[in-house]
Amino acid sequence: MMHSFLFKGPTYIKYGVGVVKELAALCAELSMTHILFVTGNHVRKSEEFAGIKNCMDSAHIASDIYSDIPTEPTVSIVDAAASFLKEHHCDGIVAIGGGSILDTAKAIALLGTNPGSARDYMFGGSGVVSHPALPLICIPTTAGSGSEVTASSVILDEEKGVKLSITHNYLFPKYALIDPTLHLSMPHKITISTGMDAMTHAIEAYTSTTSNAMSDMYALTAISMISQTIGIVAKEPDNLEARGTMALASTLAALAFVNGGLGIVHGISQAMGGLAHVPHGIGNAILLPYCLTLNERYAVDKFIAIAHAMNLSAQSSDPSALAAKVPEAIRKLSMEIGIPASTREFALTPDMFPAIVKETMAYRLLKCNPAPVTPEIVEDILNQSYYA
Repeated sequence: MMHSFLFKGPTYIKYGVGVVKELAALCAELSMTHILFVTGNHVRKSEEFAGIKNCMDSAHIASDIYSDIPTEPTVSIVDAAASFLKEHHCDGIVAIGGGSILDTAKAIALLGTNPGSARDYMFGGSGVVSHPALPLICIPTTAGSGSEVTASSVILDEEKGVKLSITHNYLFPKYALIDPTLHLSMPHKITISTGMDAMTHAIEAYTSTTSNAMSDMYALTAISMISQTIGIVAKEPDNLEARGTMALASTLAALAFVNGGLGIVHGISQAMGGLAHVPHGIGNAILLPYCLTLNERYAVDKFIAIAHAMNLSAQSSDPSALAAKVPEAIRKLSMEIGIPASTREFALTPDMFPAIVKETMAYRLLKCNPAPVTPEIVEDILNQSYYA
């Protein structure tokens, strides 16, 4: 008998070319009269953002802009942005950008109605969320993080040198506008990094010990879409149809992991990101084949399904042999689109491994990994991916 589960998907999703034009109407629906745009400096200078801003002005919705947000947002950045929001009396937030921007916006929205610092509400903090966050609309410009439909905000605690998350149901955005036209200017490195992040989300969610029938459906669909499309967008950045497929697959993968969980790849990658600033999606992509090799024998049936979703079924008539082909297929896919083969290309050094192992073992979703995880296993994967 199928086990019982709760599926979370409270964010309204609007997908399609040009849906960003509906932003002003949605702000009015949510009673936003003075919004804070949270974005990056690159997006702020774009023609697309100028058009969005003009639409808001025409609808007589007041707005301010906060764009001083680095690639890895920190507690101090979030706290400063929240102070800016309060000083300007904003009653809602529109976030436009990649995962870091959307994560920052969620934390700002929470601090807009709850006292203290972002650090108070991060994993292990003593803060208690007492009030719903300000209404938030997310417009992703990358296809990978899926932050537009999740209830978590990953922030770098610069004092501890680790990335930690704020997680609460109040962090779910009210709307996610998935408009592939905003993805056309995505640089190649961001395209492949975020795309493999989405693939990791989907695979870890699908093989998680806490997955369910609904999260499996979203995950397996995302795996199929990404495996067939990421190579196209890597070579044809102006392919609007492929951009749309990747954008939607990213959102599906996020819905899968919100409900199904993640595992060892994200545990190690998040620790590497905090200590050595390895780009999250790239770190995931490099680690993924090694972690899949670890997990394969604990979830053979699911690996067989992944192989079918990736169109590997012609390579073997033996189901168990087919499952074993998944790690190498992922490695080959990463190489074809330009993912580095080793973590040595970044600021990671072996002397950091003990701290990364420690942070990985403290990762709250590690229990969802199909294979048992020990410090020795984590260290072995770090060594394999470093000396590859």
